[in-house]
Amino acid sequence: MASLDTSGVRFPSVVKPSPLPHSSNTAFEFLFSQPFRKGTATWEASPKELQEHVLSPIPPEKPIFRDGKTSATLSYGRLYQDALTVASSLTDGILNLKPAPLSASDPKINRGAIISPTVLLHLPNCLPFVTLAYGVLASGLTLTAANPVLTPQELAHILTLSQPAVIVTTAAGVANFQLAYKLLPADLQTKLGYGTKANIFVVNTDADDYGASAAAVAPPLRNLGGWTVNDWKVLLPANPKPFTPPKYTGSEDALRAAMIFWSSGTSGKSKGVVLTHRAIGSALIAVWHASTLGENERLVGLPPFYHIFGWANVLMVGVAFGATVTTVSKFDPVSYLKIAQETRATHLHFSPPIAVLLAKSPLVDGFNLSSVRGCTSGGAPLATSVIEQVYKRLNILIKIGYGLSETGGATQQQSMTWEDLKKQLGSCGPAYPGTAILVRSVETGKPVDVGQEGEICIRSPSNTISYLNNPDATSESFTEDGWFCTGDIGKLDGNGNLYITDRLKELIKVKGFQVSPADLEDSLCASPLVQDAGVTSIYHQDHATEYPRAYVVPFDKEVLKGGKKGEEFAHELRKHIEGKHAPYKWIRGGFVLVDAVPKSPAGKILRRLLKDCKGVHVQVYEEKPRAKL
Repeated sequence: MASLDTSGVRFPSVVKPSPLPHSSNTAFEFLFSQPFRKGTATWEASPKELQEHVLSPIPPEKPIFRDGKTSATLSYGRLYQDALTVASSLTDGILNLKPAPLSASDPKINRGAIISPTVLLHLPNCLPFVTLAYGVLASGLTLTAANPVLTPQELAHILTLSQPAVIVTTAAGVANFQLAYKLLPADLQTKLGYGTKANIFVVNTDADDYGASAAAVAPPLRNLGGWTVNDWKVLLPANPKPFTPPKYTGSEDALRAAMIFWSSGTSGKSKGVVLTHRAIGSALIAVWHASTLGENERLVGLPPFYHIFGWANVLMVGVAFGATVTTVSKFDPVSYLKIAQETRATHLHFSPPIAVLLAKSPLVDGFNLSSVRGCTSGGAPLATSVIEQVYKRLNILIKIGYGLSETGGATQQQSMTWEDLKKQLGSCGPAYPGTAILVRSVETGKPVDVGQEGEICIRSPSNTISYLNNPDATSESFTEDGWFCTGDIGKLDGNGNLYITDRLKELIKVKGFQVSPADLEDSLCASPLVQDAGVTSIYHQDHATEYPRAYVVPFDKEVLKGGKKGEEFAHELRKHIEGKHAPYKWIRGGFVLVDAVPKSPAGKILRRLLKDCKGVHVQVYEEKPRAKL
């Protein structure tokens, strides 16, 4: 780890933002305006020292997205036109949805955010996701996206908060939404009308011909489990009505909700993170100047597009930077390495487990990755030793950054050489241009000195405006002067590099996804077998990720003796959790059977003490060492 350079001088841990323009108008119009060319309004408004980083014009025929399985492609020009067609169909076609009026902004609700009728994408990375996402951005409606592996209970929570007017999913997804729909109150079921309003659209991710043909044909309406559903391609009619994206003037783009991400919180259930059109566009300006990406990049689209890491660093980058992105819907190490080799990938984006693959797996020796100039690891911490091993083995730099759904990004290592990167190892690099960082005392709320630990706070045009319909979480997360309080503990060095040292919020990071211990504790305690439970994390070195571990007090005290009875008890709980939660939330760290969960006098679980609890450990998932991949 690089040593802190404070030069013996005490000064507050505050990084002031460098001057940087924010975007304007819809995020769609901004991204397709090729803003990083010389002479654009964004270029003109950028500091002189940043103006040398420019792009050439992006030709309409340039492939921007490519399907990793079929090699079907979307050109820059076709994506633009098809997105406008989707926007036309949503607002003036078969659905006739209209963006909420500007008068809908109420400072007392969602801090003034204007939430329009919402379109929910429930898909893996694929070409339809791309076109649909950009179509919603163009329409002025609000987009949201959910992980396809979420359970019906988890989907019901998202439906309750966001009340989507449209859902786009797979055939398997329809079955899950039908189960989720049954969990909703009767009046909400009537309002949403899924299955009868023809507002459910299906993508066949295994056999969709979109991108492989000039004019893909949509099959007719069909019935799935009693619901009437459309193929998504009915949103791409051969002769669409002309569509012009709305124009946002003044600060309207800073109020209109473009995207809602879903972020787990310490209180349990997911929170809807509302990002405005200005936030999304401004985040791309920061990414452009903080990254080392340039023209004609070839990227592997593995990070999920429904996650802020994949959204801001891959999906949006494809259009804004004119990069060619090859989509990957599901990770398989051989397929991933093969795509990186065959596409002559120039930059890879991934979570820490892929970095471990590059560092240790013998599979890598069979592939030529010489085209890869660098990698970005995000979503969770990455050990310095892994970064060193990858550089030694492949001569590839892995740079890490720090960001949240709520901030659209925050910091990024910007080193171009190993000698420079070595000085930043252990840190997340300096703040993005246009981003301010404050490290404040947890006790007093005042700035601490450089080199001292405190809570990290961020202020930038890319920040969320609000948590969707969650005023308590919103007020707890923002200061009166606009700082977003991350709940992460860290420190700044004298060069402005940020170090993450702890978490105030007790989230578990599983391969880049956030898992709330409280959520799992609620589910465990709902089992008739469980008297009490506490959940914390363990770190799996070989998998380079945290996993949840549950400390459980059984009603039947005979279980505490372990043996066959303990095994049966733990596996019953395993099945209980699997029925309620997505796979990344499963208790892969095992169950520890204990006689009590440590708590404060007020009854709060003392999670920092859980690892000291003595009990019988039962591992319910088989180990799969990464080194043997």
